[in-house]
Amino acid sequence: MKTRIVSCVAALLVFCSGLWIAGSSVSAGGGNRCTDHCADSYRVKKDACKLIPLKNERKICERRAKESKDDCKHRCR
Repeated sequence: MKTRIVSCVAALLVFCSGLWIAGSSVSAGGGNRCTDHCADSYRVKKDACKLIPLKNERKICERRAKESKDDCKHRCR
């Protein structure tokens, strides 16, 4: 059970780092780049949270992802 959780977390970190690199390229769209970056990282974290099978842990993960987005948006101001 513990090895499954550890391997899941490791895969999650690899996935997030890959999206971080892919998302770092500047897109040719409008909008605020900083808040767009915050929203993108929030979506990646929230998608990663959906992989957690236990509801309690999943909700904690989603709450932390939202707090992280709020902190990121606060730094944009």
